[in-house]
Amino acid sequence: MSLYMPERLYKLLPAFYRVRDVDQGEPLRALLAVIEGELERIEADTSVLYDNWFIETCDEWVVPYIGDLLGVRPIRAIESAGVSARAYVANTIAYRRRKGTAVVLEQLARDVTGWPARAVEFFTRLATAQHMNHVRLEPTATPGVRDAALAELADSAFDPFLHTLEVRNAATRGGRFNVPNVGIYLWRLRSYPVGAGAPGDESPDFTSARRVGAYWTIHPAGIDSPLFNNARTETTITHLAGEENVPGALRRLALHAELERLREEIATPAPVFMTEADPVLRVFVQLAGESAPVEVRREDIYLCEIPDDVELASPVPRVLALDPSRGRLAFPAALTVQQVWVQSSYGFSGDLGGGPYDRSAAVRAANQTVAIDVSAAGNVGGFFDIEVWQVGVSHLTPDDGSGNLFASLREAVAAWNLQPPGTTGVIVLMDSLSDHADDGGGPVEIEIGERSQLLIVAGEWPLEAIPGAPPGSVQRVPGHFDAQQIRAHLVGDLVVRGSAAAESDNAGACFINGLMLEGQLSVAPGNLGSLGLAHCTLIPGRGTLSVQAGGNERLTLTVERSICAAITVPDPIRGIMISDSIVGDDAGSPDLSVDAPQTALGALRTSFFGGVIAQTLNASDCIFDGVVHALRRQTGCVRFSYVPPGSAVPRRYRCQPELEIATRIAALRQAALPALPPASAEHAIRIEVAALIRPLFESRRYGDPGFGQLELRCGAQIRSGAESGAEMGAFEFLKQPQREANLRDALDEYLRFGLEAGLFFVT
Repeated sequence: MSLYMPERLYKLLPAFYRVRDVDQGEPLRALLAVIEGELERIEADTSVLYDNWFIETCDEWVVPYIGDLLGVRPIRAIESAGVSARAYVANTIAYRRRKGTAVVLEQLARDVTGWPARAVEFFTRLATAQHMNHVRLEPTATPGVRDAALAELADSAFDPFLHTLEVRNAATRGGRFNVPNVGIYLWRLRSYPVGAGAPGDESPDFTSARRVGAYWTIHPAGIDSPLFNNARTETTITHLAGEENVPGALRRLALHAELERLREEIATPAPVFMTEADPVLRVFVQLAGESAPVEVRREDIYLCEIPDDVELASPVPRVLALDPSRGRLAFPAALTVQQVWVQSSYGFSGDLGGGPYDRSAAVRAANQTVAIDVSAAGNVGGFFDIEVWQVGVSHLTPDDGSGNLFASLREAVAAWNLQPPGTTGVIVLMDSLSDHADDGGGPVEIEIGERSQLLIVAGEWPLEAIPGAPPGSVQRVPGHFDAQQIRAHLVGDLVVRGSAAAESDNAGACFINGLMLEGQLSVAPGNLGSLGLAHCTLIPGRGTLSVQAGGNERLTLTVERSICAAITVPDPIRGIMISDSIVGDDAGSPDLSVDAPQTALGALRTSFFGGVIAQTLNASDCIFDGVVHALRRQTGCVRFSYVPPGSAVPRRYRCQPELEIATRIAALRQAALPALPPASAEHAIRIEVAALIRPLFESRRYGDPGFGQLELRCGAQIRSGAESGAEMGAFEFLKQPQREANLRDALDEYLRFGLEAGLFFVT
C-alpha cells in the first residue's frame, strides 16, 4: 500500500525554508513536487513487486514463472474462456500431497478447464460376489427400484448402483465400469442466477414470470426453459462434488423429496437445493387486493408435471405447483394472481446474449467509441464523466425527486428525446422485471440527433453515501454503475431514428448493452451513423432487426456477443459487422438469417441459423447453416468456416466440407485405384463428406440450455476447425478443445500407474 500523501516531502522541510521558498515564488516546492511524483511511481512499482511474490496476488504474466519454481507443467491460458493457470499453480502442492486420489483428479479438472467436474473411480461401482472377510453392507449387484429419485441417477456422474464389468478402455469413452478406469465427468453448461434479495431489500432483483394460458413460465418471454441449480462452491480440495456443486438441471424427484421432508418436519438429511438461506428457487406472488408480492413458503411448493391445460382446485392460499423441467408454475383456480416474481437460475453455454454476467469490458469499449473521458478511477464498468446525461429505469425503486429515475424505458426515452443535438447520454436499466412497452402506446421511438450518442445498458446503479453529509444521506452518482447482475427485458417494439441532416457526416450513434428484446428492433428512415448491439438478445421468432428503406447510407450496424433474430436490410448502408453471435430464427424457419443484398457483410465467429444474402462477404470462423449467396464475389474471403454445398461465396481458405473433400480426392488420385472410375469415386466422396461433415447442434430452439452449442458427435473438422484450433461458430471463445487438451496433459502427471482416465461430458 502506498504511503503517498500530498506534498509530504515539502512538509518535511523546516518552516523557515518553506517561508523563504514562498518569498522566492516557491521554486523549491515545484522541484519537490516533481521528485515526489517519481517517488510515488517507485513506491507503486515496489508494491506491485511485493504482490508478485504470491500466486494469489501476482500479475498474470508472473504465474508461469512461479509455476517454474514448482516444476509445474505449463498449460494453455485461455483468457476468453476465463481459464488461467493461477489455480493450477496455487494448488500444485495440494495435488502432490494427495496424488492419484479421486479428489485431486476432480480438483485438477476444475482448475485447468474451468468446468465443474466430478471424479468417479469406476472400480468402486463394480458388482462383485460377497466375501465374508470383507462384508459390503450395500447391495453388491441388484439395484433397488423402489426409490425413483435414485433411479434417475442411473448412468450419471452420481450413479449409486453397481454394474457388471466393461472391458473397453475409458480413455476412448468406450467403457466405464472396469478396475483400471477412472471417469472425469465435466459440465460444459453454466448456471446463471437471476435475482437477488427480496422485496424491501436494498437492491432487490427479480424476473417477471409470464402468464401463458392456465400456467406461468419462469422465463419472462413465455418460453419453456428448465431450471438449473445454482452451483455451490466447494471449500476444500478433499471434497468430492455432489449434485449441489454442479450446474445441472434440477431433478423433479430430488426437489420433491426435499419439500416432502420440509412439510413433514424431518430434519435429516438436510436440504441441499431448497435451503432456507439460499434456495435454488424463490417465488413471490401478488394476489388481488395486495399492495406488494409475498414470498411463497417452501412447504407450499409442490412438484409435478404441468400440462398446457392445467387446472388446480386446491383452496389453500398461496400454494403453487412447479414443473422444473419446463420452468412452469401453476396456481389454484381460486386464487386471483396479479403478479409473479421469481428468483432462479438458467443454464447456458457461455457469456452470450442478454444475461446477468459481467459486461463491463463491452461498456468500456462503448465509452471509448463515443469518446467519453474514462481517465478517472473508481468504477468498474460505467461512465466516468459526471457531465454525461444519465438516468435510470426501475420498476422497484420509487422516484427520489431528482428527476433521474423513471418507471419505464418509454418515459426515459421521452426525456432523452428532449435533449439538444450533440448530447451524450446513458439510460441505465436497473432491474430484471419485464418492461411492457406493448401497452398500446406504439413502439418506443429513440431520436438520435446530430453528434448525439446514447447508451442503453442494463446494470446496477447503487445508492452511495454523500461525502460530508449526515449519516444515512445517499445519492446515485452519474457514472457509478456496474454492468452486471441485471438482465433487462423489454416487451414491445423499439425504433431508432437518426435526425441529422441527410448530407451531415456527423450522424449520431446508439449503443444497446444487456437488453433482452421481445419485439422488433428497427432503424427508421433518416440519417443514423451507428447502431451497436452488445450482449443482447433479440428473441428469435419474436421479431427482427431491420433497417427500413429510406436514407441511412452512412449507417454501420454492429452485433457483438448477441443472440439476434433475423436481420433485414433492403437498402444499402455502410456495412454490417457481426462477431461472436448467433443469428437467425428457430429451427425449421424458412427465413434468411441475413437479408442484405446491397450491403457488405463482415462476420467473425458467428453461427447463422438460415441462409445469408449479402452484396460482399468477409467471414472467418463461422458456421453458415443455410445456403450463402454473395452477389459480388470478386472481393472478400471466407476462412476457416463451414459453408454448405450450393453456396456462392468469394474465395475460400480451409473451409468445410470443401477442405475435407479436397483432401480425400487428393488421396484417391494419389492411390490411383483402378477399381473405380475417378469421376464416380470423387462424386461418391462429395456425397459422403457432405453428409458427414456438417454442423450438429444440441438445440436450435431458443430457451434450451444447449441452444447453439455443437454436439460432441459433430465432426472434428468443425469442432476444432477454427483458426485458433477451437470450434467454429459463436462459441469459439470458449476454446473447448484447448481446455480438454489441458486436462489430458495434466492427468498424465497425477493419474496413478495402471489407470486410464476417460472424459465424459454431461452437458
